[in-house]
Amino acid sequence: MNAWQSLTRRLAVATGPIRSLRGSSAQAQTQAQASVEDVEARPFSEVPRPGRLQFMRSFMPGGEFSDASIVEFSMGMRRRYGDIFILPGMFGRKDWVVTFNTGDIATVFRNEGAWPHREAFDSIVHFRQHIRPDVYGRTLGLTAGQGEDWGKMRSAVNPIFMQPRGLRMYFEPLSNINNEFIERIKEIRDPSTLEVPSNFNDEMQRLIFESLALVSFDRQMGIIRKHRDNSDALALFRTSRDIFRYTFQLDVQPSAWKYVSTPTYRKMMRTLNESLDVAQRVLAESQQLLEQRRRAGEQVNSHSMLQRLMDIDPKLALIMGLEILFAGVDATATLLSAVLLTLAKHPEKQHKLRAEVRQVMPSKESLLNEDTMRDMPYLRAVIKETLRFYPNGLGTLRTCPTGVTLSGYAVPPGTPVLLAANALMKDPAHYPRPDEFLPERWLRDPQSGQKMQVSPFTFLPFGFGPRMCLGKRVVDLEVETSVAKLIRNFHVEFLHDASRPYKTLFVMEPAIDFRFRFTDIQE
Repeated sequence: MNAWQSLTRRLAVATGPIRSLRGSSAQAQTQAQASVEDVEARPFSEVPRPGRLQFMRSFMPGGEFSDASIVEFSMGMRRRYGDIFILPGMFGRKDWVVTFNTGDIATVFRNEGAWPHREAFDSIVHFRQHIRPDVYGRTLGLTAGQGEDWGKMRSAVNPIFMQPRGLRMYFEPLSNINNEFIERIKEIRDPSTLEVPSNFNDEMQRLIFESLALVSFDRQMGIIRKHRDNSDALALFRTSRDIFRYTFQLDVQPSAWKYVSTPTYRKMMRTLNESLDVAQRVLAESQQLLEQRRRAGEQVNSHSMLQRLMDIDPKLALIMGLEILFAGVDATATLLSAVLLTLAKHPEKQHKLRAEVRQVMPSKESLLNEDTMRDMPYLRAVIKETLRFYPNGLGTLRTCPTGVTLSGYAVPPGTPVLLAANALMKDPAHYPRPDEFLPERWLRDPQSGQKMQVSPFTFLPFGFGPRMCLGKRVVDLEVETSVAKLIRNFHVEFLHDASRPYKTLFVMEPAIDFRFRFTDIQE
């Protein structure tokens, strides 16, 4: 039985709207589900929804959700409207159906087809189709592409990014990058308090950028310590984060850019152009350096992700390099901050993790490799529990090519559906003691040998199916390496208010300064 069959056999299709969560449980939800063929679906017009003006005002300064986290926003809407409702579309964006029902989530995934359609970032599509078609042509990339063109590109890159053997060559350089980051921490922390400065999130983003640039361009940029003022590296570093924010402002929040050239639209087009021009230059330099090393008789690795992409199509290598930075820098740095925060606030878990890390890293300078990383199950449990404790977004978008019945409503074809699986990770109906940080919930019970039974489709931080996050293995490797190296070298504390550490974007972003205290661990 494959993974899909294992999941879908445990689910039925939801047929009735759940208008209140009070007293709900996984068992009650399951009992409320039945086959859609047995009932007549209610019309789409009856799906609960807020008014457009009311919804727009709620995100403005002083509005109900202006400073809310993704979880706070989604759960507030869920309490008000139930397990299915509509987020109104404005300024050319379609209405989105939002569902928290695991049966609905299964239905959408089952009907997404071989080339799943996800609402694209229209501003990026516009840039690639109308501003720089000279570079992109029909190859819009994985974040913006759709249909058969997307399917061909995904099929080409899957063997490169989704197979573990493709990551082997990165273990040692990533260890060295993290060693450099550790030295940076020692340089910037206060000598008396051992706390890092308030802009430490910028340092974590530099670490992630340096690691992802290694994959994207086959070279270390040095912006952690050695070449902090590298102009090309800083341009890519800055633009990857700016594009992320402008995309949210143009394509998620209400914006009239499709009708009038707004200031944010103009900034976005300039930033995308700058990012593309710099990436083209950096990629060309990387290839020149590689050729120089070959001519000098040096041993070079021709099996890196970049070189394998170049063998397929240099344009593909360029586009993937940019998308790795765009999708990875902010989100992965935020995940790293969240792991450090949970460990700082739960010192007993940190001690347990350090004991495991010491077994595979006898000294602080030990380089990690494929064999040692395999022997750290508690490390992976800590990261997995952090993703549950601080969900990295509300869920994932899909557009069903055919009409489907969700929670008893007839949803017409072509309707974008936001599958709010991530919000369920804090739902006591699916996760006992959801407000406690318990990495052990992901490990086998030492007495029974059994693992916790997770409700299907409630833990999808990287998505699901053919369109799941392509960079999952790269993110796993980078975060596991960074956390292992940091916990082996330091005891981490956070002595400030962390009641609301993140705020709303389409993924979480920091809302506080991460002034961690890093105390050296004695050998």
